[in-house]
Order: sequence, then C-alpha cells, then structure tokens
Amino acid sequence: MKGKLALGASLVAAITASLCCLWPLAAVLLGLSSFGAAAVFEAWRPYGLGVTVTLLAVAFYLTYCKREVACADGACTVPDGSRRNKLVLWITTVVIVAFAAFPYYSARLWVASEHSASGAQAVAERLARVQLTISGMTCDKCGARVEAAFKAIPGVRSVTVSFEKGEAIVEYDPARMKTDQLVEAVRKLATPRHRFQVETMTATILIEGMTCAGCAESVRHVLAQREGVTSVEVSFEKKQAVMTFDPAKVTLEELIEAVTQIGFKAKL
Repeated sequence: MKGKLALGASLVAAITASLCCLWPLAAVLLGLSSFGAAAVFEAWRPYGLGVTVTLLAVAFYLTYCKREVACADGACTVPDGSRRNKLVLWITTVVIVAFAAFPYYSARLWVASEHSASGAQAVAERLARVQLTISGMTCDKCGARVEAAFKAIPGVRSVTVSFEKGEAIVEYDPARMKTDQLVEAVRKLATPRHRFQVETMTATILIEGMTCAGCAESVRHVLAQREGVTSVEVSFEKKQAVMTFDPAKVTLEELIEAVTQIGFKAKL
C-alpha cells in the first residue's frame, strides 16, 4: 500500500515539475492567452524533479524489498512484491519519465501547431517589418528623400516616414533584401547639410522551439549580451523577440544567427 502511495505521489510530482511546458500547451489548446504561470512552474521544476526521483526510489524499495512475515516455527521465507505490483510499477515509471522529460520533446508539438496556420497567415509571415530611428531629417523633403530611397530597394513592400518623429517603418520581403541595405541607402543620402544616419533599428523575430519560460530567458540573455543591442523583450506566449539595436554595431542577421546557435530556430 505504501509503495502505491509513493508511486502515485511520484507521478503527481513529475506532472507538476513539467507544468512549465504542459500548461502553455494546454492553454493553447483551450484557447487561453496567458502563460504567466509558466515562469513560476519553471522556477520550481528542479525541486519537483527531486521529489519525483525520491518518491520513485521509495516506490521501488517498497515493491522489491523483502518483508518479514510471522510464522509459527520462525522458518518462513520473506516474499518479494507481487508480480502485478512490479508490472504496475514499471508501467507507471515509464509514464513518469515521459512527463518529466516533456520539456525536452515538446518543441515538436509547438512546431506541429504552427503548421496548422492558414494559407493567408503563411503569406503574411513572409513579410518582415522594421522601425528605424533616423537622425538628420528636418523637413518634409528629407522624409520624402528617405522614403524614395527605401522604395527603390528590391523587396521593399511599403514605407512610412515621419520626419517629425525621426523614424521610418519599412515592410519588406526578407528573402529579397537585408536590413543593412536600408542603412546603406540612408548613408548615401547624407550631405554636408543633412547628415542622415540610422541611429537604431527595432525588429521582431519569430522563434521556434521555446518550450518554457526558461527558454525565453535564455534567448533574452544571448541577445542582450550582444554589442549594440539596447533592449530585448522575449515573449514565450507569442514565440517572438523584439529587439532594438545599433545597426552600425550588429546586424539583424547576426542576431538571428545568435539565437540559432543556442538551439532555436529564428526567422523574420
């Protein structure tokens, strides 16, 4: 009886330890939008795994250890746990291991869910969008020059320039151009009177493979430590990272490569 209790408690502990990844997946299937609890579950995961292993060890001990039985002549042998109990133990152990290891293979479930997107959404995802902070624009003509320079780049779909805000928003096809072409286009517009320059660039990248809040923190850390990056926000819920950086020190493509190198798939 004690062995069964320990086994059941171990199963509950294994499920609890993997809630950092089980809960977000369940939330998606149920149509929920908040993954705030994932971070809490992630912090407690090591303790949950410790409890799981301890209780599972107790269950094995109580199932396989020999128990003394009272005999009139004192010559009775000590029986092992029943064959049925051992079978239940091993089957439950497999289930426990599956739950405990869920964060390591759940990424495939997220990728599968992404493939269910509609065709229209797939087309939209092929377009990327960046926001550039540009110094040197002092009038409408300045903004018009920057806009014309951007539109002349193959792959640019739309451009919105505001000289009052000193910014430009560009939507483009990442398969046809790179963001350093935007920086170069602005540089070529510079004159002794108007020293146009891209100060910062803000871009969003999509990230596949994040299975828990810990994954999001790993991505944030690797991006934040790159030279030129001034701010990073990583959303496990949206599976994306929003970065603001100095394009003179680091390119968007280099940031994408940095995420790829730690085991995730990043794309615009």
